[in-house]
Amino acid sequence: MIESQVATRTAPAHVDVEWVSRGRRDRRDALEVVDVAFESADLVRRPSSWQHKRNYEGYYWAATTGTHVWFESLFERAALMRLDRDRHVVGVAAQPMWIHWSGSGRKHAPDFFVRYRDGRGALVDVKPAQYIGYDDAEAFRRTRELCGRLGWEYLVVSDIAATEHRNLRFLSGYRFDRWGSPVVNAQLRDRSGERRTLQAWAEILDGACELPLGAVYSAVWWGSLKVDEISPLALSSVAAA
Repeated sequence: MIESQVATRTAPAHVDVEWVSRGRRDRRDALEVVDVAFESADLVRRPSSWQHKRNYEGYYWAATTGTHVWFESLFERAALMRLDRDRHVVGVAAQPMWIHWSGSGRKHAPDFFVRYRDGRGALVDVKPAQYIGYDDAEAFRRTRELCGRLGWEYLVVSDIAATEHRNLRFLSGYRFDRWGSPVVNAQLRDRSGERRTLQAWAEILDGACELPLGAVYSAVWWGSLKVDEISPLALSSVAAA
């Protein structure tokens, strides 16, 4: 799951936020940026690439927003997949801002800004738990304090296991509209509370759509069918409607 990082210290006296929108760079006091549409911000930074670089970066097409979102590692891509399955998300931007803490020389670029359907905002940082060092923890602590002042959520994704990552990667192939079906969704709602294997669900949906197994995987991606996310996905996996 995505866990919030807990902070107890007092927020810095002054914080600036720097961002780029349509190629124009701006910087303001943090308390003046609450209404900025960071979900549409440009990348404020992008690390250099070189031959034999160990981490993989690229663009992920988010079905919830219909846009491409940049990621800096495969772990970040997995975190994006988690966000992409959330129907409450309407906007995601990568590397949306620099946060500058005056007097400390510290600055931090959160990995993502998320906009929810109800207008709420959130900053998201992504790093495997075993690689979070002191400087990371301090940046996360300060960022959470700032989010509290701005009325945003702050999330740190640090717990994506290898099995969940494989499941997400497989299911993401069924995030596209062509795999969904209003008829299938209606049938699943009518069977709310029932538990069957994925194979059995596909047999039930046979005739309701052209590719019933694909529709089942799409339903798992979007949460209409719920499975154990941390166990390997198979046709024998049990899913609840």
